[in-house]
Amino acid sequence: MRNDMYKVIVERPRAWKGGYRSAVQRRDDLDGPVHLGMRAGYAGRILNENLAPLRRYLRSQVGRPWNKVYSEISAGIDRRNTVQQHIHEHIDGFIAIDVGIRDGQLVDLRFPERYGTRFRGLRQELYVDPHSGLIRVNEKYRAWRDGIVEQREQEQAQLIARRRILNDRTVLLRLDDLWFEVTLAQLPADRVVERIIDGERKRKVAVERRYDIILRRDINRYEDSGERERVYGSRELYAVSKRQLSKREMKAHGLRE
Repeated sequence: MRNDMYKVIVERPRAWKGGYRSAVQRRDDLDGPVHLGMRAGYAGRILNENLAPLRRYLRSQVGRPWNKVYSEISAGIDRRNTVQQHIHEHIDGFIAIDVGIRDGQLVDLRFPERYGTRFRGLRQELYVDPHSGLIRVNEKYRAWRDGIVEQREQEQAQLIARRRILNDRTVLLRLDDLWFEVTLAQLPADRVVERIIDGERKRKVAVERRYDIILRRDINRYEDSGERERVYGSRELYAVSKRQLSKREMKAHGLRE
């Protein structure tokens, strides 16, 4: 392992972290607290390590004893240094170190299920063989991006099976094995409200809420936007009313034989 590995990993401009939404709302709210911290609602810097060299190094060590590999890593990355210690915390993301066998399946003993006593299978690309202590390749490993793509494809297939778009304001949805015609409407835009406080004119953005009959709760333009875009086809729409389809209407729309 190269002696300057820690420099290769950590020497990258720090990433910009998004602001805290709750603090932003409090800062812009005229009825909010009188005083807030100087950075309330603003962003901060976060570590932005380039972990690709560490991953490539670990992959090149397949077949070697983990104890020797870890000794080499520790020699090049000092755990007493705060930044370098943070690199050690990422090792578990690439290789499962404490591995056991449960019901004939390899499991990561460091990550039990949150509830109950069951253990989950390996999620890392590499693992330490519990018998030999050698580094092995996890044949069942799947990159998280592949899992996301597959999940989206499944969600899209399920959506097609329970939605038909008639026009930009009407969709057919299957809810609890029943088909409904759902009428949609445009969510109102934000309004700027002005108030006079202590002789000074203050402005505040007012977000109006509407009741969504499908979601069964009051929402605004920003809440459940992803769900509304997926089901209604737009983040700007919400469900105003619904009407169950008759057998004749379902047949006309090709929803039943």
